[in-house]
Amino acid sequence: MRAMRALSLLAAALTVASCGETDSTEPPAEPAARRETVFDPLTSTIDRAQGVQQTVDDQAAEQRRRIEEATR
Repeated sequence: MRAMRALSLLAAALTVASCGETDSTEPPAEPAARRETVFDPLTSTIDRAQGVQQTVDDQAAEQRRRIEEATR
């Protein structure tokens, strides 16, 4: 029974030790080039919507500034 426990602990310790980070002096590999996916039209729509929202926010801030100047 003790031998089984010791063997289990040894196996667990070796498993944890093998998951550590390696000390490699090689530079990291460059990321792969981005490939087009079926979701690109959807994500470009989101990007456009965020651009429109930014424009609306900028216009609202400008309008608030003008109102503040007019009330002085």
